[in-house]
Amino acid sequence: MKIAIAAALALAALTAQAGAQDLWPPPEELLPSIEALQGWRTDGELLVFGPDDLWEYINGQAESFLRYDFIEVAARHFASGDSLEIKVEIYRHGSPLMAWGVYTQFRSPGAAFLDIGVEGFGDEYSLLFWKGPYYVRVQTWDEGEAGAAAMRLFAGLVAGAVRYDGGEPAETAVFPPGGLVSRSLSYVTEGVMGSGKLPEAFVADYRRGGEEGRLYLFPLEHEEDAGMLLEWYAGEIGAEMREGQGGGAAWEIGEGEAPYRGRVVLFRQGRWMGVAAGFGAGGGEGEVLAAEAAALTARFDAE
Repeated sequence: MKIAIAAALALAALTAQAGAQDLWPPPEELLPSIEALQGWRTDGELLVFGPDDLWEYINGQAESFLRYDFIEVAARHFASGDSLEIKVEIYRHGSPLMAWGVYTQFRSPGAAFLDIGVEGFGDEYSLLFWKGPYYVRVQTWDEGEAGAAAMRLFAGLVAGAVRYDGGEPAETAVFPPGGLVSRSLSYVTEGVMGSGKLPEAFVADYRRGGEEGRLYLFPLEHEEDAGMLLEWYAGEIGAEMREGQGGGAAWEIGEGEAPYRGRVVLFRQGRWMGVAAGFGAGGGEGEVLAAEAAALTARFDAE
């Protein structure tokens, strides 16, 4: 089932991307030119790696990028004076969704966020952002203001070279705002809820009624796909489904016990399936959250 659903999503993504590929050049073409950087020089050769040899470049983190439709990365060192050094890495993925997805895997809600690209964050030694199908990482080994200014300079040049006016994926709008933990939204392509059988999902953390939990939303290509996924997952967790409704929409909703997650609430509305997990058995926060999300997915598809 997961293979069929993933194949349908991949085909749709490829179709949507076909008209935009001319806007998304290879990452090496986005690296800053020293002609525009007074006082800077390149230091070492240009490094370019694809899916087959990414492990040679970042062995420990290669899988984190490969699971997000990774195409290639270009990296280069720049130097100024005797000690100031900057490293720029530009990772190109198959779509803005995938670049945002990998960015969310490295983003920390407590980080200092920056207005670079669509969104960025950084510390004394690194600056990371995403824009279009690119995830960009700029690093320095100088913790002073000179290093911070240099990172902002290089990041700004790369971001300015990417032609993309979009923001976060439109699907993030279906997450109910009440109790949503700021900047916890992410996109997970493998191992969703610890399962190898569930498809890709949008995920967010919530704090409601003194409880903490997580909401998983699965946007499927067709209503039939969502129905099959619901039937399978409801059977896995022993959930009995019933009808829920509100705001002029109707959905299926139920609850069951998931391995390592305890009580979970799941719903299916149209082409969407959702799971609210971690809220415990005592309160109804998970059920309320699932119902709110179901109503928002109905409104999203109607617009």
